[in-house]
Amino acid sequence: MSKVLFNELPRPTFRWLQVNHTEGVVANGQSPATITIDANEGVVTELQNKALLNPNFEGAEASSLLAVTNEYNKGLAISVPAKAKEKVVITIDANTASVGDKTRVAIDVASEGELEVLYIVKGEAKEGGINLLTEVNAEPNANVTVKKLQLLGEGVQQIEHRYTKLGANSKVEYLNVELGGSENFLHYTQDLSGEEAHIVHDLAYLGEKKQKFDISMLMSHVGKKTVSDIHVLGALGGESKKSFRGTLDFIRGSVGAEGAEEDTCVLLDPTVKSVSLPLLLCKEDNVVGNHAASAGQLDKTKLFYIMSRGFSEAEAKHIIVESMLRPLIDQLGSEELEELALATVRAKI
Repeated sequence: MSKVLFNELPRPTFRWLQVNHTEGVVANGQSPATITIDANEGVVTELQNKALLNPNFEGAEASSLLAVTNEYNKGLAISVPAKAKEKVVITIDANTASVGDKTRVAIDVASEGELEVLYIVKGEAKEGGINLLTEVNAEPNANVTVKKLQLLGEGVQQIEHRYTKLGANSKVEYLNVELGGSENFLHYTQDLSGEEAHIVHDLAYLGEKKQKFDISMLMSHVGKKTVSDIHVLGALGGESKKSFRGTLDFIRGSVGAEGAEEDTCVLLDPTVKSVSLPLLLCKEDNVVGNHAASAGQLDKTKLFYIMSRGFSEAEAKHIIVESMLRPLIDQLGSEELEELALATVRAKI
């Protein structure tokens, strides 16, 4: 299998830094995952239109995006009428030994509509890959919340492509809790097209052994007074690796727009690797862009304080990492899923 480039940076930097993209191979598996839907009648239908919401969307990688666009195993269309309020739960269960799944979801929320989508991506597959494409069209004054808990087996590759178009005064909130998988290539492009559109994206991860989390976020501010806010935080142990490429792009005409991105990583072992590349692109004068990145070992003062209360070093590390991730896990909105996520965190530390 030939190598491909994942999550290429919109504006390349010095080649010798080796951060412009990630080389990898798209995993192949034998059987699709089991997809289950929990929603009110008529909200979710079979996808009929294969055209991308944005024909220029590049996704995490070209060949995998093309495959999930045209050759999906399951295609879903979620439609919320004006002023309606709906909730949809989508479970992708990689419950075969070798999984090869391509799932595509197109979401359309009409003006003043509200939608919450919860993805549960899990499974005991030993190998293969999950390829997920989600497109969100939020019309003016719409409110969309998308939450995702990912608990794949340690031999499964995950590729996620997500594109969002925000209309005027719309608000979109994303929450990712990424705990499983061998390689996770996550790509999110958000077009804040309408005036005063607002998007928030929180993402938490925990790596162990040789896990890889390769994260790309692009916030394109097109409309006036648009707001974007990115928070990525996690911890790495063993020989795991995280790469974060976050781009705030202020297009000409986005007067009064504000964007912020923050990447925080705790290094649990000296053998881990964390790469952070927050990028600001600007063609408009009257905008505000903030970015911050930090990576470091556990605070020794905190560690000593907790150990002085009778905990072992391993227990103290667990308490610190769990306390960092728990605020995001608690937002999943399901006690059962929150306990499942916390149990996974405890088992990995």
